[in-house]
Order: sequence, then structure tokens, then C-alpha cells
Amino acid sequence: MSSIQRRTWGWVGVVLFALGLACTRGDSSQPRVLVHEAYVWQRDWSPELSQAITEAPSELSALRVLARERSGPARTPVDVAVDVAALARSGREVVAVMRVDGTAPLEGISLQEVATHARAWRVQGVRVRGIELDHDCATTALDAYADWLTRERTALGDLTLTLTALPTWSSSPALARLVSIPDGIVLQVHAVRAPTLFTPEEARSFTEAWSRATRRPFHVALPTYRVRLRDGTPLAAEPREVARFLAGLRERPVEGVAGILWFRLGHRGDPEAWSLPTLSAVVRGEPLEPRFLPRLVDAGGGTLDIVIENTGRVDAQAPARLTLSGNLEVLDGVGGYAPRGTSLVARTPPRLRAGERRVIGFVRGSEVAIAAP
Repeated sequence: MSSIQRRTWGWVGVVLFALGLACTRGDSSQPRVLVHEAYVWQRDWSPELSQAITEAPSELSALRVLARERSGPARTPVDVAVDVAALARSGREVVAVMRVDGTAPLEGISLQEVATHARAWRVQGVRVRGIELDHDCATTALDAYADWLTRERTALGDLTLTLTALPTWSSSPALARLVSIPDGIVLQVHAVRAPTLFTPEEARSFTEAWSRATRRPFHVALPTYRVRLRDGTPLAAEPREVARFLAGLRERPVEGVAGILWFRLGHRGDPEAWSLPTLSAVVRGEPLEPRFLPRLVDAGGGTLDIVIENTGRVDAQAPARLTLSGNLEVLDGVGGYAPRGTSLVARTPPRLRAGERRVIGFVRGSEVAIAAP
């Protein structure tokens, strides 16, 4: 081989090496495919929840189901009456979760408490993968937590072990040892700092800091719920904001992020969590534009109900104003709406889930029509 040929092949090698580095650093223009799973965190199972288990988006490869709690000052054990038959019918992999409240030591508590449920579910036809421990351990106590986990881990057999983790742990010198014990880690990036529930920027910062600290694969837990603080302040995980964080992960991957855990799987009887269509739209990266359809429905006796329906795929706040035309004899509102001239106006419009419809008033008159919002 001539010197020119050797130099040519040398440059080819450099180019290929550089391309290889770009791929390993996540600089590829192709969006990253993330695994999606969801938490089933309801303590009271209802027929609506059991139905949601079977109707959940197909992208959810597994469900992580709250099975046992140790809560309150005394950490009293409580078992959740799970619809095991519904889990079996879903055909999805399942992880049985135990939640241990508080940051106190774990003496007198064992992972076998939830492992017993996991093994029983297997016998009943559920595809149980393992167990998970949700425990907000104090950062200063992570060494003792690792000791406890090491002792408990040996008796789990073929059940995998996952831990939920707090972003504050990333600064602990005990972190490397702790994350080496379980099979998986779920980083919680919502409800971390009061009074904020979720912001894409903060979640991204938490995720990047964890990646730098551990260098191990992990999942990120994202919120789908609303909550009210003790002082009455409402907080909500807005689908567009969460979707913006998710799009950022796909376009600019963070090393180690293997998937997303959605907290929590909602259902028709759970107005504080996203509807299944909204969750599905966010997971799939679909447009999140709300669509509302106002209608007049004959209620008998010459009265027309004024109905607003969310015909889109995203839960959203209803219009603050709906305007009518025609010869209006009587106009009144309900559910927060009040008449103002020929309009119905709400100071705080209701939030309608995808597919939900609601009567917001009634009208009597002739040639009555309602304008689209």
C-alpha cells in the first residue's frame, strides 16, 4: 500500500471514529425511542379503574401497581385490594409496589411483605416481573438504606427490584453503592420542591444531574395529575408542559434515560388525573390542541340545555364565554357559568376531560343558536 493510500485510509478511520462518537453521545438526528410504563396508584379499586387497566394505551409495556403501604407515624401496614383478575386480563407485565412513608429507619419492615403479593399474583396468571420500593429516604441516611437493601435483596429470588429515587440523592457520596443494589431506578422529577408540581426546565435539570452522578440506566417518573395544597392553591401537570419535556428527551437524549413512568394511570372516575386519550396523545407526541363543541339540546317544555363537549384528545379548560343569538326569553347558567347579556360567562371555567360533556346552562326562546367558541 502506498503512503497516499495509507493516509487516505487513515482519514477514513478518523471520520468513522468521529461518527461513532456522535452516535454514542446521543447526537443522532433520529429521536430516541423510550419505553413507557404507568403506575396504578389508587387505593380503592373501582370498576372504572379495572376497565382502564384493559383500555390503557398500547404503548404502556408494564404497570406498576401499589400493593402495600406502610404509612402514618406508626407505619401501619395496609394491603390494597387489587383487582388481580384485571391485571391478568391486561396481559401486561406487572411490578408490585410497596410504599413506605417518611424518612425514618426501616427496622421492622421487609421487602417480603410485597414479594408475597407478587408471588401470589403470579399464581393467578399475572405476568409479574418484580417488586418496587417507594421510600423517600433522607439523603443523609442513604448509607443505612443501602445496608438494609443489601440484606433484603438476597431473599427475592427471581423477582427484580426497583427503587424510586429523589433528585437530592445525586449529591450523596453513598449514591454509587446504592444504585448498584437494585435492578432499576425510577427518578421522580415531580412534586420535588414545593410549591411547584412540575416544570420542564426543572425536570430536565434533575434528569441531567442524575445522569452525571450515576452513569447507570434509569427511568424518569412524570406526572399526570392535579393536586391542591393545604392553603387551597391548585397545582396541575399540564399535558403541554409535560409533552415539552418529553419532546426534549427525544430530540436531545440524556445519557442513561431508558424510559418513562407515568404517575398515575387515570380512569373515568378519577377527575384529578389525565384521561386515557390525553395520556395516549402525549405518549405518541400527537397535537394537543383542545376542541370544544357547544350544542343546544331539547330538554322539553320549550327549554334548551346548553351543552359543551370536549371533542378533542386532550383534557382542557372549557371556554370562558359562549355567545347565543336569536330571540332569548330566558337565559341562565349552571356549574360556574352566569348570564351576561346574550352570553354565558364563567370566571373559572370547568376543566373537561377528553370526551366529556357538561350542561352549563339553559335557554328559552325562538330561533336560538349558539356560536362556536
